[in-house]
Formats: sequence, C-alpha cells, structure tokens
Amino acid sequence: MQFSTDPKTLSNELQVEESSFRRALKRIDYTTAGPIAGLVFIIILFSILSPHFLSVNNIVNILRQVSIIGIMAIGVTYVIIMAEIDLSIASIMPLSGIIAGAVATGGYLMPFALPVWVAILCGLLTGALFGLMSGFATAKLKIPSFMATLSMMFIIEGFMLWFSGAQPLYGIPDSMQWFGAGKVFGIPVIVVIFILVFVASDFVLRKTVFGRNIYAIGGNEEAARMSGINVDKYKIWVLTICGILCAFAGLLMLGRIGSAQVTAGVGLQLPPIAAVILGGTSLFGGIGSMRRTLVGVLLMGVLVNGLNLLGVGADGQKLATGIVLIIAVATNVMGTLKK
Repeated sequence: MQFSTDPKTLSNELQVEESSFRRALKRIDYTTAGPIAGLVFIIILFSILSPHFLSVNNIVNILRQVSIIGIMAIGVTYVIIMAEIDLSIASIMPLSGIIAGAVATGGYLMPFALPVWVAILCGLLTGALFGLMSGFATAKLKIPSFMATLSMMFIIEGFMLWFSGAQPLYGIPDSMQWFGAGKVFGIPVIVVIFILVFVASDFVLRKTVFGRNIYAIGGNEEAARMSGINVDKYKIWVLTICGILCAFAGLLMLGRIGSAQVTAGVGLQLPPIAAVILGGTSLFGGIGSMRRTLVGVLLMGVLVNGLNLLGVGADGQKLATGIVLIIAVATNVMGTLKK
C-alpha cells in the first residue's frame, strides 16, 4: 500500500491502518488459534531439541499413546458442549474391559466363555447402561451432572471391585486383543479406530440436527427448551454416548495391556477432560468442536512424548502439563467471557 507524502494525510492513513490492525486482532478467536499455535510451537521446539522426535516411528507412537484418551475425550466433548460434565469416564472404561474380558474367557463370576463378539457387545452395553443412568439422574432427577457422575463413579468402582475381586484377568482371546495391539498395513489398529471415531463424531456434531441441538442446549438451555428441543432426551443421549465411547476405550485397553484390570483407568479421569478444555471447547457450553478436541489431545500427547525424549521425569511432565493447562483454561474463560 502506498502512503501520501503529506504529513497530515500520512498521519491519518497510519491511524486508519492501526485501527484496522486492532480490529483484526479483536476478530481473532484465540481459544481456537491459541492451541493450534501452541501445538505448532512445541512440535518445532521438540524437533529441534531431539533428532528422534519427527521420525515416523515416534509419530506413530504418539498417535498410539493418545488414542485411548482421544476416544474418551471425544465422548466428553459432547457432554461439555452441552454444559455438563462426566466424572465417571475413568471408571466406566476399566469396568467395560473387565466385563468383556470375563464374558470372553469365562473368568470371574462368569460360568462359561461366550464368543468374542458377544463379549464386545456386553462391554459396550455396560458403558451405555451406566451412561444412561447418569443421564437419567441428570435429566429426570435434576441432579447436577457433576454430582450424578461422581456418584456413578463410586457405584461403578464398588461394583467393579466386587465383581473382579480386585484381581487381574489374563487369557484374553487374541482376536479381542487385536483391536488394541494389532496392525493394518503397518498402522496400529488402535490409531485407525481413533481416526474413524473422530471423523464420525465430527460429522455428527457439525452436520446433523443432533449436533446442532447439542450446541443450542449448551448455549442456552431454556431457549432451546422453549424452541421445542427435548432437552432431557438429549442429556440422556449425550451421557449414554459418552459411556459407550469410554467402554470402547476400555475394550482397546484390553489389547494394549493384554489383560483386564481394575487399575486400567487410574490416572485417566482428568486427561480426557483436560484435552477437551485445552483444545478450546468452552467450559460454559455451546462452543467447541471435535477438531478442537483433536488439537488438545495431540497437544498433550506431543508434550508428554517430547519431554520423555528429553529425559524429563514424571514430575517435570506433570508440572509442564499443569502450566500449559492453566494457561489454556485462563484463555478459554477470558475468551468466552468476551463473547
């Protein structure tokens, strides 16, 4: 752009340019751009600090590591966009694996083994059942989802300890382990499943009436109710879907660790929720997407993987993750309040 040589005209033109620049900065959605910029930054940083970071094997390893948390985070995304929360995810996940493993092997309290497909169905139904109960408590009994799912977490853990006797279950059929440990054309099956679940969920959220109504409820529940949306039905459905996806993650965990264990969900209660928030989905509901969640999941995975390659221990990893998360939450809240 050419500027005038007249001092007064030049001053006016510069002011106009500065004003346009400020307006452009205000239009930037930092809750979306921030996580993407952060992901790009740490990828560049770790690729400089470690020669092994950008290797094909390490990239595949990152995707494998984030797949289970990623699938759980996809389920949580539906819930948070609706301005609810689910604290039972890390309990549903191992219980579903335990139920599926018991059905497939005839272990624990099962009198005999059943086909693998029946075992998988039982595992998924387990997640659906507890998600349905959380949804019913939230929608029909009007219990806040925080307390409903927290209560469900204790119920699930108590049932899981009784059913399993707190003992691991081995002998999981190879065909069931294949979903978590197998490969297709050199690509881990667990990564393929994660990608397929993400693509399907992204389509549902962006392109269907179901997805649009979830945004409407999260944005203004009362307005959504007055417009004819059955809010209670959607709350039940969303928490049920979250339970199914967590159960799916539990089935994949069977293959990853080769056994069913009550401790499989330890440490996985908050990372999926953190990944959703880290990606820019609003804590207040109505704003978010599966793509944002994917960025949050990758950001957490790349951060932990890069620190591992640099020899940083678990204490340093937790410290770094906590710092990144608090920055992301602050940006999330401020960005939402400005809107």
